[in-house]
Amino acid sequence: MSQKLLLYIAAFMLITLVTCSHSQQKQAADMPSHLPDNNHAPKTTHPTAIPIALKQLIDQLNRDAVLRHGSWALSIQDVTSGKQLVQVNPYKTMTVASSLKTVTTSAGLGILGGNYKFATQIQYDGALSGGVVNGNVYIKGGGDPTLGSPLLGYSLDRTMNEWVAAMKKAGIRKVKGQLIIDETLFEENVTPSSWIWADMGNYYAAPAGAINVLDNTYKLYLQPASRLNAAPKVLRTSPWVPRIQFVNHLKTAAVGTGDQAYIHGAPYDHVRYINGTIPMGGTFSIKGALPDPGFYLGVAFRKKLIQHGLMTNKNKATTTRMMKLDKQRVNYRRTLVHTHHSTTLKSLVKWINLYSINLYAEAVLKAIGVKQQAEGSTAAGAKAITQYWKTKGLSTSGLYIEDGSGLAQSNGITAYQLAQVQRLTAQQSYFQAYYQSLPVAGVSGTMRSLGRGTRAQNNLRAKTGGMTRVISFTGYFKNRAGQLRSFALIANQYTCKYSIIKAKLARLMVAMVEV
Repeated sequence: MSQKLLLYIAAFMLITLVTCSHSQQKQAADMPSHLPDNNHAPKTTHPTAIPIALKQLIDQLNRDAVLRHGSWALSIQDVTSGKQLVQVNPYKTMTVASSLKTVTTSAGLGILGGNYKFATQIQYDGALSGGVVNGNVYIKGGGDPTLGSPLLGYSLDRTMNEWVAAMKKAGIRKVKGQLIIDETLFEENVTPSSWIWADMGNYYAAPAGAINVLDNTYKLYLQPASRLNAAPKVLRTSPWVPRIQFVNHLKTAAVGTGDQAYIHGAPYDHVRYINGTIPMGGTFSIKGALPDPGFYLGVAFRKKLIQHGLMTNKNKATTTRMMKLDKQRVNYRRTLVHTHHSTTLKSLVKWINLYSINLYAEAVLKAIGVKQQAEGSTAAGAKAITQYWKTKGLSTSGLYIEDGSGLAQSNGITAYQLAQVQRLTAQQSYFQAYYQSLPVAGVSGTMRSLGRGTRAQNNLRAKTGGMTRVISFTGYFKNRAGQLRSFALIANQYTCKYSIIKAKLARLMVAMVEV
């Protein structure tokens, strides 16, 4: 082999070695250059700026067998400068489950305002003469998701007594017509179209209508059988739910197997299908979604009006939806008697972000639709929220909002966008109310057990999200210099237990507070 040829080979090997070394360094830190079609992608830091412990955990997760068939993403941004400090697959659209609630709640505070309150009105049509309403009484729904809420410690009975007292104060002593529940503010098809049948009918998938009551849930009490695989006995519901029927496919499982039961059923359909298992032992209860909250409230308030002598058994209760089906005309010329207000939105946001209540998030989304699009629908609310973030400077390419709670599996958002939502929120006047609503590592909510005894405790705040093969975290932390960072951390289609992937991501979050 000639000396000239040897020199060519040596030069080629040197160039290849330098190129591979540089490529591997970038891959280990997973710090790709920003995408050419993303106009909002900020500059990234040099890989050496990433703490060694974090860099090692990123490298481990990149090679981890539990994500061989899945994907994960991370975006850490400096809140002040907007620079993206650490990134792993930041522009891949991912499913984030309940972390999407932060997109809804922040937009809600910006569009509706922190002091916004849902309003439910008592009205009547016709004339009031000599204490007699020669017409109908209405409950006009305003989408309040907290009427009689057990979660908030509210009493529906107390609320209805206040409504009766307001009617009497207005001079009403008798009603000749019907009690009509007006549900027209929000769309009639209350369930977001992207929700799946496996969720519908279960308490966590109770959809938001113009009328919501008791968190739109009930408890079903069951008596397990005394032998394995035998059918448990359906005992009762609490509260009593008018017209409800159960088709029981449940089986009794061994002691200690826990609640593996599901209630399935569509809105307005009073037939419910029960599947799965409950364990042997004493009386067992599971929670389901009320089939028709408006009709339930009509039955309950009619009973209250009869008790107080304002109606008799001859007076009927109905809803505007049922009247439409019967081709009955609804009179919109009415007199206002009383307005019942919910708690403020900033208070509600804390419940949504801390306890991840889907119903409340969906009600906020539809209220946004009313305010911005004059339409109380999921589609209108999603469109308004997308537009809100676009006007704040968020690139919406790859963003898909299908509901307000994150329950729809077809929702999609990138880690960069989710972290950017947090960063942009920090620039808004309502930031403190929003910031205080997020669970705190080692202290509260779904973050209570994470990062205890580390710098993440009482520092990192994050909304969590989880569903089948989905886990996510998004929020804020401060580094040792007191600089505020926003972040989003997501994993999809992992092949291990939720607790295992959560522990892996928790270690990464503890390390990233040093960025």
